[in-house]
Amino acid sequence: MRKLIFGIMAIICLAGLATAGGDPWKSKPFGQWDEKDVRRILSDSPWSRPVQVHAPWKMDDSTASLGQATNANQEKPLGTLGGGAKAGPVIDPTQQIPLAAFIVRWFSARTLREAALRGAVLAGQMKQEDAEKQATRAPGVYQVLVAGPDMLPFAGADEKALKEGAFLLTKKTKQKIPAGSVELQRAQDGKKVLAAVFTFPMKTAGGESSIAVDERAVDFSCLVGGAKIQVAFDVSKMEDKEGRDL
Repeated sequence: MRKLIFGIMAIICLAGLATAGGDPWKSKPFGQWDEKDVRRILSDSPWSRPVQVHAPWKMDDSTASLGQATNANQEKPLGTLGGGAKAGPVIDPTQQIPLAAFIVRWFSARTLREAALRGAVLAGQMKQEDAEKQATRAPGVYQVLVAGPDMLPFAGADEKALKEGAFLLTKKTKQKIPAGSVELQRAQDGKKVLAAVFTFPMKTAGGESSIAVDERAVDFSCLVGGAKIQVAFDVSKMEDKEGRDL
């Protein structure tokens, strides 16, 4: 079941969505969310941050002539990565370096887990009553999921190196929280990587909350394939009808 939910999180469409009608995570229970609500939460909400990074693993001899950028230099359409940001182009026109698009999700949050579970229900992969039970099982750690159309650098990465290169950084207290573990979620063939899931402790060695209750922003950062994937989460907006949701 856990792999099913991570899989849904990895492959959910990244289409941009209208935001009329208020925030579904505050306005109605997740059992009433429709497909648009689920897609919006997973692609265009405070818990989901799109990012483009330089992709050195895409560079080859052909990049020497990338100055003549054409439509061929655009990624195949993925819709948008939330907020109207387009998935392409593949090339950074200022430096002629290929780009890769990712979406980073704070997956341990109730809202994200409920959206993934509701997506499974709407896809006919589980019943709503089972989703309700699963939703109550909080992971006990912070989880951040990274997914995108090009997961090649993760496929060849060493999980220990991934863990050592990943951390959370709180903006107010400058608390650096190193990753406790990383797990690569793969397709049924066992080869293709669908997502990378990083875990972080909720408590410090001294027993205090690793993210203070008055913290308003947290950065996530990881190194992979010679690239740095970094996004900022606005913790002050990561709230559902029950309160702060991390």
